[in-house]
Amino acid sequence: MRSRPISSFGSYQKKLKKWIDQALKPLCRVLIALKIHPNLVTLAGVLVTVMVPYSMLQERWVEAGCWLLFAGFFDVLDGTLARNGALTGRFGAFFDSSLDRVSEAIVFGGFLMYYYNHQELRNLLLAFIVCILSFMVSYARARAEGLGIDCEVGVLPRPGRVILLAIGFFAAQPTPALALVGFLSLITVLQRFYRVWTAARKK
Repeated sequence: MRSRPISSFGSYQKKLKKWIDQALKPLCRVLIALKIHPNLVTLAGVLVTVMVPYSMLQERWVEAGCWLLFAGFFDVLDGTLARNGALTGRFGAFFDSSLDRVSEAIVFGGFLMYYYNHQELRNLLLAFIVCILSFMVSYARARAEGLGIDCEVGVLPRPGRVILLAIGFFAAQPTPALALVGFLSLITVLQRFYRVWTAARKK
């Protein structure tokens, strides 16, 4: 009974990925013609992410939201470029996943520095916990796939975290957005644990 909604959500993600691939195909053709490799796009996304904490520390929330979405676009583009250009490979997947964690660490580092500078110890702890939960969401999927279990499930994968945090920045309400990301990340971790548990029992 419970596995159906999770599976349907996973199929929705796959359909969305196909739609994005089609929408970005013209841009990908240009990048392929310019011989721009997906790994270079991935690295560019990380460099853009550095501007997020810089804007946060100056309390330029709209600017921080724009930089976060811009970096998120690079994160979507690299995978789309790899698929459209037939450039997918094991190292590319490893490189992309690794730098995604770096990007997330940079964003959460911005929260930690901001709350530390304002001596908001409770929110500092919140940012630390949400950072762990966000990393656990990604780790659970990676570890499951290492065991041969499809684990692309859950209510809040990385794109959702980016969008929610960006909305919080645009509304100048980063802390409520951070708390919501933490709550939904916890649910996602539990969903992925449940998915692996049920799959392991079947095997």
